[in-house]
Amino acid sequence: MYKAQGIKPAVFNSIINKTPLSYRTSRIVGGVAPSEYLAKLESRNSSTPPISSKNLDSYLRSRLINPTLLRADKFEEFMEGGQKRLLGLIEQAMGKAAYSGNVPEEGEDTKTIEDESEVALLLRVG
Repeated sequence: MYKAQGIKPAVFNSIINKTPLSYRTSRIVGGVAPSEYLAKLESRNSSTPPISSKNLDSYLRSRLINPTLLRADKFEEFMEGGQKRLLGLIEQAMGKAAYSGNVPEEGEDTKTIEDESEVALLLRVG
């Protein structure tokens, strides 16, 4: 489903898009859009009871999943929101803001080499 939408495996296989599921549920949701698998979970069949929309939405929210975005198949917004919520949990656990890439990390080499003789020396040594 994701590949057909042009979404790369590195994106859809991200921790942000992973939720522990039972084997049976995984078979129901695999390979189809969220709007389709949520409808399957709500209607089910004669061997398994349906899940009410209210209960399913509550279950999704308990896992920090926005059911509105999921039901609308808004993958980019879903992933962006998931990333923010996951980062928030990480920051809460760490007790501080996470590095966001806006500032060089401690020990990161930010010096540029402008002297060509120094570049030549580095190339010979390396």
